[in-house]
Amino acid sequence: MRFGPMSSSFGRGRSPFSSNGKGHFDANKRASRSVRARAGAKDVINAIEGKPLLKSALVCAALGCVGDTVAQKRDAGARRAAARDAVGSKKNAAPVVEAHDFERTLKQALYNFFFYGPVQHHWYIALASKFPARAFALSAESLSPFAAKVFLNQAVLGPIVVTTFFLWGAIWGGTVAEYPGKVRRDALPTLRAGWSFWVPASSVNFAFVPTKHQVLYMSACSIVWNVILSINLNKPAPA
Repeated sequence: MRFGPMSSSFGRGRSPFSSNGKGHFDANKRASRSVRARAGAKDVINAIEGKPLLKSALVCAALGCVGDTVAQKRDAGARRAAARDAVGSKKNAAPVVEAHDFERTLKQALYNFFFYGPVQHHWYIALASKFPARAFALSAESLSPFAAKVFLNQAVLGPIVVTTFFLWGAIWGGTVAEYPGKVRRDALPTLRAGWSFWVPASSVNFAFVPTKHQVLYMSACSIVWNVILSINLNKPAPA
């Protein structure tokens, strides 16, 4: 009994055990993993959205990382400029490459996560409850609560953040004995730098930003504040 040639459709079919079939199977596995990863990320985001305090802490920590990174770049640039000036010309100056100080960034991120973010969260809720005012409600009646919130933000929250941040840095670095001197030397200059930025930023916040978005707005603005804090915390003591 003779068997004719296999049908062309069978002959051209791809076996699941062929190399092409294996590649197709691997692609399906990767696609499946990608779908599961996206679903997992969505679940995490939804869980965070349902916990405003955790969201505030995470956002504040992330922006602390950004602020410290900017501060480190700024400090490194200043040191490179000083090195060039010391040599006398850019051509003769050896290139200075500085590694990022991840411990310093972690120090700032943890402070923001465990203290600054949660404090901000409750602080703005308390201010909104004590001095209620609608966004864009610019009238004589809204002037008093608006001014009170701007003042309290700088007169109360600002000093609390600066002194506790300096204390956190002293504890982290094992220099608690130097903390009083650090506060006397750098707290007021840090606050002044912060006031020059925060007074207008807070005015915009309390006048135009709805309460539910105030922490997010102030957190975004706090990139500048985190740069100021990082620079002043890590400023070397005078010889």
